[in-house]
Amino acid sequence: MKRSLVPYLIGLFPLAMMVVFFLAPLAFMIVVSFYERDPLGFYKVSFVWDNYAKFFSSFYYTISMRSLWSASLGALVVVLLAFPAMYIIVDMHRRWQLFWVILLLSLMCLSEVIIGFAWLILFSESSGIPKFLGWVGLWENPRSLSPSFGAMLIGFITLGFSLVALMFYPQMAQRDRSIEEAALTLGTPPARVFYKVVLPNFTPAIVSSVATMFVYFLGVFVMPTMLGRPQDWNMTVIITDKAVGDANMPLGAALSVIMLLFTLLIIGGLMLASRKREASS
Repeated sequence: MKRSLVPYLIGLFPLAMMVVFFLAPLAFMIVVSFYERDPLGFYKVSFVWDNYAKFFSSFYYTISMRSLWSASLGALVVVLLAFPAMYIIVDMHRRWQLFWVILLLSLMCLSEVIIGFAWLILFSESSGIPKFLGWVGLWENPRSLSPSFGAMLIGFITLGFSLVALMFYPQMAQRDRSIEEAALTLGTPPARVFYKVVLPNFTPAIVSSVATMFVYFLGVFVMPTMLGRPQDWNMTVIITDKAVGDANMPLGAALSVIMLLFTLLIIGGLMLASRKREASS
């Protein structure tokens, strides 16, 4: 076997895995989205646009906009919290850096269900934060803090914080600190150095982190169902309800395709804006 063919043969394995586990299911989902629902089964082979037309009803359109809003807000809040936190951590002593990195890695080992149950207990009126605040006299009539949009958002932040922080860690630890040190030597306040020097240098990393968390939060299922109200549920919950609960696979597939298109459009817009900014700079 020629040595020049070895890299191509090695590359066939990940390509085959992508086809089997991503492209093939995606193609099947697109095909099923045009089928009709069969009350006696999952679907009936046909070619109709009814499943896509249902998306433009006020119910599904409102839920999709809500999903985009909650995912965008969660992604922005996570990045706004994780970026300055990691900026502080990388300047700590090596021993404290290892402590925080190990802690963040440990948080990533927790499943979404465990985190959701933990916050459900902490937000409960009988054994969580409200009961403690009532016991110390800071809350006269304590009540449960979940389900609510705020509780769901906190669940999103807990899920994404460690992931985003560890995404920033290598770049921040290896950054060139000479410009920051020069600005501080000239008497620039540390806060101004952070906003005027550090943030512009990490703009591409921040944009990519926001896009990553946006896509991740669009597909989160447990947090909205456990910590959110029905009016806070995202499209992932509705798709699961329609495809599994109502056994309407074609409608669930059509809604999934539409949300995938929304995601690709938003990510494409962010990438285009980032490239234009790099070209202008």
